[in-house]
Amino acid sequence: MPPTLAAAQTARAFASALAQYACQVTAAHGVQVWVAEGEAGRLEALAQEGRGLGLSDGTLARRALDGGAVLENGILEEGMLVCLPFGHGVLEFVGASPEGIAELSALVPLLTLALEGVQAREARRGRGRVAETVEALVRRLAGSLDLAEVLTRTAQSAAQALGFSRAFVALFNEFGEGGARTGDVFSHGFDETFTGGVGVGPVSLETLIRRGEAIRFERARDADSPLAQGLLELNPEAAVIAPLSARGQPLGVLYVDSRRPGATATDDDARLVLALAEQASLAIDNARLYGIETRKREAAEALREAGAALAGSLHLGDTLARVLERAMPLFRADAAAIYEAQPDGRTLSIRSAVGLPSEYVLRVRAKMGAGVTGRAAQRREPVAAHDLANANYGGGSRYTRQLLAQNRYPYKGVLGLPLITRAGVFGTLTLYWEAPLPLDDDDLALAGVFAAQASLAVENARLYEEELRREREAAVLLNVGRLLGESQDDDALAGAVRLTTLALNAGRGLIALTDDAGEPVRCATFNLYPPTLEELASLKAQLGRGPRPLPRRACLPVAGSGLIVPLGDEAHPLGFLYADDPSPEAPGDHVLQLARSVADQMAQTLIRVRLLSALEREEARYRQLAEGAHDLILSADAGGTVTYANPAASRLLEPLTGPLVGERLLTLSTPATRDALSAAWDAARTRNAGGRAEIGIGPYRLEVRLSAVEAGPDSGVLLVARDLSELQTLADEITRRGQALEAATSRQSELRTYLSLFTQAQEEERKRISRELHDDTAQVLTASGRRVARLARELSGEQRERADDILADLNAALDSVRRFARNLRPSVLDDLGLLPALEWLAGQAQTPTRLEVGGQDRRLNAATELTIFRLAQEALNNVDKHAGAGSAAIRVIFGEGGVDVVISDDGQGFTPQQAEARAQEGHLGLTGLRERVALAGGELNVDSGPGQGTVLRFGLPG
Repeated sequence: MPPTLAAAQTARAFASALAQYACQVTAAHGVQVWVAEGEAGRLEALAQEGRGLGLSDGTLARRALDGGAVLENGILEEGMLVCLPFGHGVLEFVGASPEGIAELSALVPLLTLALEGVQAREARRGRGRVAETVEALVRRLAGSLDLAEVLTRTAQSAAQALGFSRAFVALFNEFGEGGARTGDVFSHGFDETFTGGVGVGPVSLETLIRRGEAIRFERARDADSPLAQGLLELNPEAAVIAPLSARGQPLGVLYVDSRRPGATATDDDARLVLALAEQASLAIDNARLYGIETRKREAAEALREAGAALAGSLHLGDTLARVLERAMPLFRADAAAIYEAQPDGRTLSIRSAVGLPSEYVLRVRAKMGAGVTGRAAQRREPVAAHDLANANYGGGSRYTRQLLAQNRYPYKGVLGLPLITRAGVFGTLTLYWEAPLPLDDDDLALAGVFAAQASLAVENARLYEEELRREREAAVLLNVGRLLGESQDDDALAGAVRLTTLALNAGRGLIALTDDAGEPVRCATFNLYPPTLEELASLKAQLGRGPRPLPRRACLPVAGSGLIVPLGDEAHPLGFLYADDPSPEAPGDHVLQLARSVADQMAQTLIRVRLLSALEREEARYRQLAEGAHDLILSADAGGTVTYANPAASRLLEPLTGPLVGERLLTLSTPATRDALSAAWDAARTRNAGGRAEIGIGPYRLEVRLSAVEAGPDSGVLLVARDLSELQTLADEITRRGQALEAATSRQSELRTYLSLFTQAQEEERKRISRELHDDTAQVLTASGRRVARLARELSGEQRERADDILADLNAALDSVRRFARNLRPSVLDDLGLLPALEWLAGQAQTPTRLEVGGQDRRLNAATELTIFRLAQEALNNVDKHAGAGSAAIRVIFGEGGVDVVISDDGQGFTPQQAEARAQEGHLGLTGLRERVALAGGELNVDSGPGQGTVLRFGLPG
C-alpha cells in the first residue's frame, strides 16, 4: 500500500490518493471512491479519477456495500462496472483489468483499516473543532440580549470557523407549507446590503426544518441542481445552510459560503455550522424573548405616554392628529389615517391622515362593510390584511379597487382598528405598511388597547366640543332672542340674521316676515342683496313642516347649497329663515337641527312680543273700560290691602273713607255686614265661582262680587260692586220706558193693522173702479164709437171728416179708460197669475225690462201675488222716473217656504242721505215699499250707490 494512503488526514484526501493508485494498478478507464457517512450510512463519492464514470449512479456501489450477489473473489461486476467493497467504502472501476482488481482485492483488509483510522482521526478532530467554535461563539456573544448583535456575531463566527468569506443570518417572517421567507438579513462579508429578505423553497424547507439537517453545496458537484438555481444570485463556490430553531419553532437560517475557486464544503463543515446554529438559536431565542418583554414594557410605557398625550387635548382635530402621531412610531407604520363615519351610516371618509398621498386622501371614501376599513367599522373589531393584494378583503372604495386591479396599490399590510364611543362607531384608525404586515399577535393586542385609548380620547373630545357647541348655540339663541325681544325694527332683524348665518357656518342668509295672508312684508339680509318678490315667493314655495336642505337649483343665484326653515307653525306662519353657501355640500343633520332651534327661538320671541303688545292693548282697553264703568271696581292683594280703585269707586266712597288705595278691604263695610264680606272673601279664594254679598258702606247699600285674580293661595282678589239704590232708580226708569215702548208698539201695531185694512180697502176700491170702468164706461164708449162709425159711413165730405175726428177721439178715450182700468187692477193678475202679470208689467215699463224666474214656479195666494205685483209696479215706476237706467230686471225665485224677488237697474243710483232727503221732501216711494213688505211679513233690502245702479231685494212667505 503506498505511503500517501497512510499519511492522509481526511477521508477525502484518502479517497483521492486511493483513486489514483487503483487507476494505475488496474489500468482502468476510470475509478470512483464511495464512502458511507453518518449514522444513516449515506454513500457519497469522495474522489474520482479517469473517465467514463457517467455510467455509474451509485446503485451498484450500494449493492456491493450491502452484501449483494458477490463473486468468489469478493467483487460485484455488472457490464463494464466492477465494485470492490472495503470496510465503509467501495472502489468502483470502469474497464479495469482483472489482474489489477485481483491485486487490489488482496489489499482489502489494509484499505479497511486505513479508512477507519482516517475517519477516527477526522471525527476526533471534528468534535474538538466544533466545541472550540461553539465556545468561541459563546464568548463572542457574551450573554448579549440584543437580537441584531446576536445575529451579526453569529454570521461572523460561522464564516471565520469555516474559513469562508461570507455568511448571513435571517429570521422568518412568513412560514408555510409552500415555503418560507425571511425579513431583515444580518450579513458578514457581503459587498451589498440585502433587501426584500431571502426565500426558502419547499424542498430546502423540508431538509432544513422538517429533518433538521444542514444543506451542503459545491459548485463542481451541484452545478445543475435546483439548489444552484436558487443560489444563482449569491453565486457561491461552496456553501452550507443550517436551520435555526428553538423550542420546536423554526426561527430562520444560517448561511455560510465561499467564492474561492475550488472551495468545498465537507460534512465536518456541515456539522460545525449545525452546532453553531444550535447555539445561536438559543441566543436568538433568548434575545427575542427579551425583545418581546422589552417591547411589552416599551409598549406599556408608550401606551401610558399615548394616553397622557391624548388626554392632554379636548379638541377633536388636535386629538385625531395626536392619535396618528403616536400610532405610526408605536407600530412602525408607513402611513395612517382616521376615517369618520358619515351621517348616512353607509360610508366613511378620511378625517385626518399622515403619510398618505393627497390624491388618495381626496378620492377614497370607504364603504361600510367593504375592505379592511369598512369591515373593521361594521364588525367593531380589528381587521388585519398581511398582504392586501392577496387577501380577499378587496378595496373599500372604487379608487382602492382600481389601484388593486392595476397592481398600483402602494401598501401591502393594512390594519383597521374601530374607534367605538358610547354613541356608536365614530370611525376607524387604519394603519398602512409598504411591506407585509409586520405585527404579531402581541402587537395586534397592543393595537387593540391603543384603539380603545384613542376611542376614549375621541369620545372625550366630542363630548367637550358638543358642550362647546351647545354653549355657542345657546349664546346664539339668547342673543337672537334678546335682539328681537328688545326691538323688531330693521336693524334688529339684520343683527339676528347675521348671528344666525354665522352660527350655521353659511355664507349668506335672510329672514322674511309675512302677513296674515302669507305674503312677505319685511326682509332682512346678511351678505346678500335684497331679493325680489319673485325670489321670495320661489323660496316660500320650498317651505315644509321643518328645516329642509335645498339643492342648488332651489337656492338663490350663486349659491351651491342651502337650507330653509319656517318661522312659526302651519296655523300661525310668521315667515321663514334662509341660509346658503357656495359649497355644493348639503347641510348636515346638526346644521338643520340648529336651524330649527334658531327658528323656534325667533318664532317664540316674535310671538311673545306680539302677545305682549296685544296684552298691553287689552290692558289699556280693560283699564279704559274700568275707568269708564259705572260699577265700583276694587282690587286687593292676598293680604286684603286695596291696590286699585276705579273713578266710580273713588267718587262714591272716598268722601266717606278717604283714599281707598292702601286701605284694608274687609274693614270698609259697616260692622253689621263685615261678616258677609269676609265670607265672600273666603269663597272667592276657595271656589271658582267666587263669592257674593250685600254690604253697607256709610249710607250706601252695595251688591258686591268677589273673584280670585289667579289660582293659588297668594292670589289677589277683584271686587265689583253696584249701588243698589241707583239700581232701583234705574230699574224704575227701565220699567217706565218699557211701558212707553209697549204703548208705542201697540200704537204701531194698530197703525199697521189700519194700514193693512186701508190697503185692502184701497185694492178692493181699485178693483171695483176698474171693473166699472171696464164694464160700464168702456162699453158705453165702445157703443158710441160704433154709432159714430156708422154715421161716418153715411156722411161725406167735410161732415165725414168731422165724424172721423170724433171717432178717433172716442177710440183714444176708450184706450185711456181701458189702460186706467188695467193699472188700477190688471185682469191678467186675477186670470193668469203672478208671472204673466209681471211679464205684462215689464212690457209696459218705459225702461227695457226683463223677467227672470228661478226655482219651480207655482201660484201663490192672491194677497201675496198682489203685493209682489204692486211692489214691482212701484219699483219700475221709480226706475222710469228717477233712475235714468238703460235696462232693468225682475228676478223671481221660488223657494220651499216662500218667494224671493230682486228688482235691479243700471241707473245712476243714490246714497242713503239722498234717499232720506227725498223722503223729507215728501217722496215716500221707498218708505211705502218697505212698509208694504213689512205688512206682508217680509223685509226689504236696498243696495245702491252713485253710478252703481240700484238693487231691491225682499222675500215673502207663501
